[in-house]
Amino acid sequence: MSLTLSETSLNELKSYYIDKLKTLLAIESTYDEGTISDGQPFGEGIQEALQYMLALGEESGFQSKNVDGYAGHIEWGNGEDLIGILGHLDVVPGGEGWTHPPFEPYVEDGKIFARGAQDDKGPVMAAFLAMKWLHELGFQPKKRIRLIMGTDEERDWQCMNYYFKQEEMPSIGFSPDSSFPVTHAEKGLVDIEVTNSIESEEGHALQLVTFHAGERLNMVPYRANATLTGESLHNVQENFLDYIEASDFNGTAQLEDERLHLTLTGESAHAQEPNDGRSAWLGMVEFLCLLPLAPSLKESLTAQHRLFKDTRGEALEIRSEDEMSGPLTVNVGYGTYENNSLNLGVNIRYPVTDTLERWEPTFREQLQSLGYDVHIREHLAPIYFEKDHPLVQQLLDIYNKHTGEDAVPESIGGATYARALDQGVAYGAMFPHHKSTAHQVDEHVSIDDMMKAAFIYAEAIYTLAN
Repeated sequence: MSLTLSETSLNELKSYYIDKLKTLLAIESTYDEGTISDGQPFGEGIQEALQYMLALGEESGFQSKNVDGYAGHIEWGNGEDLIGILGHLDVVPGGEGWTHPPFEPYVEDGKIFARGAQDDKGPVMAAFLAMKWLHELGFQPKKRIRLIMGTDEERDWQCMNYYFKQEEMPSIGFSPDSSFPVTHAEKGLVDIEVTNSIESEEGHALQLVTFHAGERLNMVPYRANATLTGESLHNVQENFLDYIEASDFNGTAQLEDERLHLTLTGESAHAQEPNDGRSAWLGMVEFLCLLPLAPSLKESLTAQHRLFKDTRGEALEIRSEDEMSGPLTVNVGYGTYENNSLNLGVNIRYPVTDTLERWEPTFREQLQSLGYDVHIREHLAPIYFEKDHPLVQQLLDIYNKHTGEDAVPESIGGATYARALDQGVAYGAMFPHHKSTAHQVDEHVSIDDMMKAAFIYAEAIYTLAN
């Protein structure tokens, strides 16, 4: 069977891809506790995105199934064996600082911009396009092909946990939520909550009323807000503006009703490499440590800054690194102070040859010695396939054939749905030359790259299904 396209057919597929992806990207599919109900366990927007994709599948001649709103799939073909393609439709919050609103997708310079364009709606649509194209060519797969779409990847993976209690586990598969050529290893991932109760500041000359930074553990905080009251607020205001002027951050300081409201903005990035961003949490904590706050609060903030200002775990004494997957990374995804309680959400990603048991006791001891409570909220162990594993090599060969490269398998610090499969790896859809914009302002993908990914996925499906 020839997997070739005329220029006319290519343009038609590209137009279809752009049109359907823009509609999907316009749906604000972020977790929304306020609209949770039966059949939409993560909120209205996420459910709307799932229903849209399932309807698209049925329109294209496939079978679609909604699994109680937790996830859904689009299936094609017959046979006992099942090939799974796992992606997700939920996205992180849009955030601020965009050139255009994050859920008003637009095309510019051959790229499509919107929250979720790269992570993961663009790649999911590319995988769907691959299925649709093969179907229209008349391909008859000898195995069942199932595009499985999750809805809680950016939080706790409740979607996949629920889905695979109800549905069949694919015999083999891949996740289009990483980068090419093929990912054979993913770091371990741990989400940790750290809390500390502080003695009351009442009566102190300068008081921190509230402090809030960040939204998600898997994002470098873009914005931090702090409110102070007490004496010398004009001096604090001037000092903050001087601090902003001398730093890489932006910010404002407004004095209103005897309260000083500070806002600091940095640059968001995916937590798998915190150094790609500038943490607004870290910037605000650094400034607060310069103020004459109550001793117990200042001591705790100073300890936070000392322990978490580097992203490699040096001060925490948990650093590790291996050749296969790189260094351990530490990201404070959110930090708050209110009602004398300090709270941190910490995301740690550790190398595939490391273990939670090696570093977790040291981390816990460091924080507990300072009066913090430590609670592990989630742990995903590393996954690892040998580079010569048949699935890894098969997918790698297809990529190299399409690109003319002689690439080798790679590892990542992210966590993909490949972990939800008994036998699966992450495969695209980002190309090595494309800078990651996942979780960042002005997130985007190259349309030509996504079309190329769709053709790679089509051959992968064709090969695996035969």
